[in-house]
Amino acid sequence: MKTEQNSTNEISWTWADQISSYRFWGLFLFFGFLLIPNVIFNYLILMFRMDLGLTDKGISSIIGFKTFALFFGFWLAWFMVRLKNHYLLYLFSSFAIIGLILIYFIPSMITLSIGFFLIGLSSGAITLSIPTIIAGGRGGSEMFIVSFGIITFFELTIWNSTPLLFGIIGDTVGYKAIILIGLASAIVGSILLIPTKTDLFNTNPPKREFALTPKFRNPSEVALLCLIPLYNIYYIIYLSYRYHGEINSINPTQKILSPRAAAWCICLIPFLSPIIMSSLNNSLTPKLLINNTGKFDKTWLIILWAFVFLPVSFALIQSNMNKLINTEVN
Repeated sequence: MKTEQNSTNEISWTWADQISSYRFWGLFLFFGFLLIPNVIFNYLILMFRMDLGLTDKGISSIIGFKTFALFFGFWLAWFMVRLKNHYLLYLFSSFAIIGLILIYFIPSMITLSIGFFLIGLSSGAITLSIPTIIAGGRGGSEMFIVSFGIITFFELTIWNSTPLLFGIIGDTVGYKAIILIGLASAIVGSILLIPTKTDLFNTNPPKREFALTPKFRNPSEVALLCLIPLYNIYYIIYLSYRYHGEINSINPTQKILSPRAAAWCICLIPFLSPIIMSSLNNSLTPKLLINNTGKFDKTWLIILWAFVFLPVSFALIQSNMNKLINTEVN
């Protein structure tokens, strides 16, 4: 029993391990791009209703095919997860590609039913398998929240941001342009999956040995520089990169992001800032206690400021780092 438990722990990834790996981003980008063919369904069905003169009964039948396919995708996702590699994801994307090609060249009641069935099959399998694969990395409840939060955020963003775009394209160019967008997104998503490691999160996470020399900075200056328009974007990304390297030099850990992943996260998914700042300070806290530096800013305060005003959170992290730098100098 003990041996089995140790074996499980050996292949457990921290949330930072996963997000610092292209395995996560490859799966995530694949999911995002393959979401487009499913999103365009609502627009295509309305356009085909006008162009092909589909009846309400015909539309209901097509929707029924797609809905049934979404459910059947559950079994494909289950089989995919059991294989413990990502090869079946290419098959899932090919379903969407074939379905879109069929609809593009031979628009009819029969081909629409088959095409949207294939798109639904692809969407159902991918929507279930991607979050399951990520959660299978056993990064704990924190990774569960982070991964599902990121996927849900971008899913809602795509669903809510595309109506106007597709409406304009459909009115000006026609439905075939929308199909080509879906086709292109499915192909791009498949290409972006290629660099992803085949074993996914089923082997030990790679050792992330990164370290930058800790630098003393005035916390007030840090906060003020984060406020300068335009420059502040660069500076916040720069600090995110530096802090993760510097703090790993102070207290090496797999529980914070790599510098590069931190910079990308702050840039692309800034709503993760409280979690990122929390992990940084949690890595500093043991050293602050061991070195008996006296009072230091607690993690709950840094999380609060990350929600309210991020520059202050950066300044507090810097203040805690300065205490350790001063201790080592003295």
